[in-house]
Amino acid sequence: MASNSKRKLKRGEEGERLVASILDADKSFHRLINNLVLLGDNQVSHQIDHILIRSNGIFVIETKNYFGNIVGNEDDSYWKKTFPFKGRMKTETFHNPLKQNQSHIRMIKRIIGRDYPIYCFIVLVKNNGDGLDLFNVCGPEDILKRINLITIDNPLNELTIESLYNTLLYSEADVNDEMHLANIQKTIKERRGYRKELRTAIEKKICPDCGGILSIVPGGLKCTGCHRIIKI
Repeated sequence: MASNSKRKLKRGEEGERLVASILDADKSFHRLINNLVLLGDNQVSHQIDHILIRSNGIFVIETKNYFGNIVGNEDDSYWKKTFPFKGRMKTETFHNPLKQNQSHIRMIKRIIGRDYPIYCFIVLVKNNGDGLDLFNVCGPEDILKRINLITIDNPLNELTIESLYNTLLYSEADVNDEMHLANIQKTIKERRGYRKELRTAIEKKICPDCGGILSIVPGGLKCTGCHRIIKI
């Protein structure tokens, strides 16, 4: 188990290094932070792969090394990947990385304290996001092209870029690799537990959040209590 975890971590690091090198080759004035660790709610650490700060905004970028054919929508809680496995096609679901990255953006907004333009991007190292059709999800070779397409009314000047860069660097949490890995494992365990609870709730038509009754609506179930909609 441990060797498998290390192998996955190494693949992820290779992808992050590739994307970091592409981002740092940006010819405009910019500052780049890689692997910034911040503390979120309940003192849980979150590692942000890349933060690119340039004149047209702050770009919070996650690098993903998913395999298979990926499909999903921006608002879905989970995406799906389909891949060959033992002579057949297998489908697995995984947490929507855009939603994960939005939680990173919320932490950054709390730190910088002003309403700067912040954008969420996911880079798929294997270029396998054709089934997504999302502007903010792309392969490594397209990330700077898409960032360059974004314009804002009041571009950030060099002084502001430097200030934001330093503010974020000084906010990094004092968390070692072992502590961060333990936080990741805790988060995965909690997500698995919630997904199991969610499946049970769907079967019994009971909302996992408030215990209200789930009624069928187009595309999913809606809670009569808290009005949450669960897409299925």
